[in-house]
Amino acid sequence: MVKIDNYWYIIGCIYFMKGGALMDKTLEDLQREMIVEVKKGFPILLSGAVVFLLFTLMPLVLPIEVVRLIWIFGLGAIFPIGFFISKILGVNLNATGNPLGTLGGIVAAPQAFYIPVFIIVYMNIPEFLPFTIGLLAGAHFLPYIWIYKSKAYLFVTLGVCFSALILGGFFVDQAYTLVPLAISIVYGMGVLLILRELKVNPI
Repeated sequence: MVKIDNYWYIIGCIYFMKGGALMDKTLEDLQREMIVEVKKGFPILLSGAVVFLLFTLMPLVLPIEVVRLIWIFGLGAIFPIGFFISKILGVNLNATGNPLGTLGGIVAAPQAFYIPVFIIVYMNIPEFLPFTIGLLAGAHFLPYIWIYKSKAYLFVTLGVCFSALILGGFFVDQAYTLVPLAISIVYGMGVLLILRELKVNPI
């Protein structure tokens, strides 16, 4: 019996066995397939741009107390709207056959655990809610720079984080308008950059 010490080699072999034949796929192959299938996830960013644009307009028509609550729970609309947009555009965001798709899901999942943080901020210092949400939301995009081989996600990460830091930290009185507007613009520019990447470097 052949003794194999590399646990991950065994896992990889099991994962890629299909019909008794070993599929010889490198990490580059997996990334390439992922990029082609999900188009670097741009429908989610497009959805986020729309949602944060709506957040920008809400203080004009709703009491600030309602706006704060919508900030906490309304962010959950980004993902279903993003999946709806992806269906319209023919993009498959459910890359279940690719382990990098699972990794992408794991990267996104911790955002659910941010909600208690948002609630605590809302209860104690609600004026800093845009700062907190913007900073944490922006930071979670960082791994996608590697997953999608995309500099656009570096722009999104830095753009959202610095917008939240500067506008949400130093312009607190206007934070519920300035921060979502800035995030919406950054997301929109991120979508354009991703589309340019897909066009200039087709896989």
